[in-house]
Parts: sequence; structure tokens; C-alpha cells
Amino acid sequence: MTQSRARLLALAPWLAVLGLVAWSAWHRWLVLTASPQPVGIDGYFYAIQVRSIGEGHGLAYPAAPLTFYLMAAVALVADVVTSVKLVAAVGGALVAVPAFLLGRRLGRALGGLAAAVVAVTSGGSFFLSLEFVKNGLGLTLALAAVWLGLRALERPGSGRIAAAAAAVVAALLTHKMAAALTAAVLAPAIVVELVGRLGRARALRLTLAGAAAVAAAAIVLGLLAPARFVAGRDLAALASAVDGEPRWHLPAMYLARPGPDFALWFGDQAAIAAGLAVVAIALAIGLRVRGQVVDGLRPADRAAAWAAVVIVLVTAVPYLAVSDPDGLGFRLRVAVFAPAALVAALLVRLATVGLPAWSRAGLVLPVLVARVALVDPAPTEGVVYAHPALVAGMATLPGRLPPDAVIITSERHLGFMAAWFGRVPVRLQPGSVPPARRWRLLAGNRIGLGSPLDRALRDAHDRPGLVAPLGLHPRDPSGLVLVPEATWAWVLEHVPPGPAEYWRRWPTL
Repeated sequence: MTQSRARLLALAPWLAVLGLVAWSAWHRWLVLTASPQPVGIDGYFYAIQVRSIGEGHGLAYPAAPLTFYLMAAVALVADVVTSVKLVAAVGGALVAVPAFLLGRRLGRALGGLAAAVVAVTSGGSFFLSLEFVKNGLGLTLALAAVWLGLRALERPGSGRIAAAAAAVVAALLTHKMAAALTAAVLAPAIVVELVGRLGRARALRLTLAGAAAVAAAAIVLGLLAPARFVAGRDLAALASAVDGEPRWHLPAMYLARPGPDFALWFGDQAAIAAGLAVVAIALAIGLRVRGQVVDGLRPADRAAAWAAVVIVLVTAVPYLAVSDPDGLGFRLRVAVFAPAALVAALLVRLATVGLPAWSRAGLVLPVLVARVALVDPAPTEGVVYAHPALVAGMATLPGRLPPDAVIITSERHLGFMAAWFGRVPVRLQPGSVPPARRWRLLAGNRIGLGSPLDRALRDAHDRPGLVAPLGLHPRDPSGLVLVPEATWAWVLEHVPPGPAEYWRRWPTL
């Protein structure tokens, strides 16, 4: 083989990966820019955070900070909303790069390409750029941290160890799930490496000491900054991670409703990931039975790959609770593409044992090309765009409330919109906010056109001694309305007991 041809063969996988990144980033960008407003339930939350940083106030809400400061850096050369969307699109698509690097360790170049394809073509990966941007960017950094960690285990050196440590910290500062995935994949690899280098007894002592140190650090960080790191509510979520109703098709979300049920599937990525894991296990058993050896795979790398298999199988438990968009079950199902990328790479390695290079390429490449060609490049499942009427109404909010007003919102999306346009404090629950400062914010979809609540709100406009509800909607007075607390109390006295009790609980979305 000539030197130029060898260079071309070495470069070809990278060209394919960069093409995947550009392809995926472009389609994410198209969906994000289909509206001039921020996209997603939390879209305005990101915009608020970035605006606050740009104005020199730091984060408006406590959160893992790295994503917002990266967006703020981009906002130095673009407007806030554009910077949010650009980081979301590019940061999510870049997951193909660490996926390729990790996959290449596990399954050579073809395994790397398989990992990259799984990472960028999975519906959950695309969804994270639209809704949970921190999580999407965090998983990109988590895979990078795992790759750097495996390199440091292979050949420890100050530079490699420092790079791996920096990547782990970056993942921790981006999203809790990113840090959890990094730990779940790297920890078995570290233990296996320690056993190989130090023996079982010393490795066990070091492992226990390291686990205790990590647990102590997690507790301290959770106490100091519970919104940024692991707190008690995160541990409590583990208890509600499963429910009693199995769903064998493995949806990412499933809500049983009086009308049609609501589900998010993300291209059946959880079922596909589980299938990859099952096939990998079957191939490994078959190879062992036949006495064939998977050569060239370091024990630490093998441990990381099988850790990913276990994670995928956990997400495939049909009893996983997936009805809460903030619950652990939903978040695991959305993010399953990240460990599934490693499983795909391992599967390629196992499936091509003993085959010559061109046979391996002939077996794997057509499958990858078909996946890219057949998948929806710009899925909009679950995407939330701000309705133009809501935007128009919120744009009229500045200056229309008393200076000390606090908005109590029934929907997180509405609350972030109000905070963005009106620059007013917003809460989901009344809590300690004095009644005289509370203004309840409701949209027509919750009020219900012609409902008893709608009629009571309209009647409140004509009652002497009451401050009238403030309608923001450009067409319907109950389409988007702010109600002062005293008026809200009167309204609840003039609706039937059932709706009154429901709204006194103030259920939020």
C-alpha cells in the first residue's frame, strides 16, 4: 500500500465523522431557528441565564454553570437567543467526535464510526439540543471524559491525567447526569486497571478509599450547592424510578390521559439500544463457547464497554417510571444514546472477530450508511415552540405590574417567558411570597374556554372593590391573564367546589 493511500484510509473515518457533525448540527439548527424565539419548555430559561451573565449579574438561577458561560461567550459576537441556539446545535452534534474516539478504542475505526452514527442519529440526542441543552452538552463532555480517562489508564502521565481530570470536572459543571455517566463507565475501568497493576487486595483498599472520597465530596457539594450538584431530592428520585406498570415498547415518556395517551419514542432509541446490548451479549457468549479471542482490547476498555451494556439494560427495564419529565426514568431513556454508542462499537468488534479488513468494512459500512440515509434528520417529536399570541402578550408585560409584584405561574414555560420579557421575579408556588405581592399567571389552555373558571375570571372585571385581572392576550381576555391574589381568592369562591379545590392546590406543569 502506498503512503498516500495509507494516509487517505486513515483520514477517511475522520472526514466521515466531521461530515456527521456538520450534517447533524445543520439539521438541529434548522429546527431551532424555525422560530425566532427560544425553543423548548426551558428555552427562555437559557436566554435569561445568558442575558444575566452578559449584564454582569452572574446566573439568574442556580444551576450547573458551564453551558451558560459558554453561551455567554458566544453572545459576545451574537445576540443572546442566537448564541443559545448555536451552542445547542453544535454542542449536541459534536457528540459524534468523542463517540468516535471511544468507539475506535473499543472497535477500531469501524466501531468508532458505528458509535458516532448511533450518537448523532438517535432521537434523544436531537431532542436534547431542543429541550435539555445542558444535558446534551454534558453527555458530549462525559464521553470525552471517558475517552481521556481510558487513555490516562493506558499510559499514565501528568498531561493525560490532568486532561482527564479537567474533562471530568467540565462534565460535572455541565450536568449531573453527565457526571453520573462518566463515573458509571470509568469506575469499573479504574478498578480493573488497579487490580491488574496492584493486585486485588491493594486495589480493593484503594477502591474503597476512592469511593469514600467521592461520596464525601458529593455530599459536601450537595450541601453547599444543591441546585448545582447532587442533593437530597436527587437521591429521593431513585425511590420513584420504577412503577408497577410495564411498558415493553420502552417509550422515553408515557402519560396516560382521559383522551389519547401521550408518548415520546425518539425513534425507538431505547428499544434499539437494548437490542444492541442483547446481541453483544449473545456474540460474546458465542465467541467464548467457540474459543475465539477478542484480541487487542485492553481489560480497562473492556470493563468500560460492558459497563455501558449494563447501563443500557437498566434503561430497558420495562418498569422504569417515565411519566415525569423531570424524573430519572425519562432522563435515562432520553440519554441512552450515549452508552448505546459504546455498545455499538463493542458489537462491531465482536461481530467482526477473525474477519479481514475489507470483509469487516463490507459488513458494517452498509448498515451505517442505511441508518444515516433512512433516519429522520430533523425530528420534531416533543419540540415546543412559543405560540406567537403568547409572545405578543408577554411583550406587553413590562411596566404593567407593581414594582414589587411576584408572578406565581401555573406553567414553567410561561414563567420563564414572563421573566424574560417582563424582568419580574417568578415562582411556581406561592411559598413565602406575601399575598399582597402575588399575581397568578394562567394561560387559556389551563383555564378552559367557557369553563367555570373562565366565567369567574370574566365576572371579576365588573366587581367593585376588586382589582381586575390583567389580560395580556391580543385577542382573548382569558387567553393569558394575570390575577392579583385578592381577586384570585374571590374567583375561587365563585367556581364549583371541585375546580376550586384543584386550583387551591395550584398544580404546575
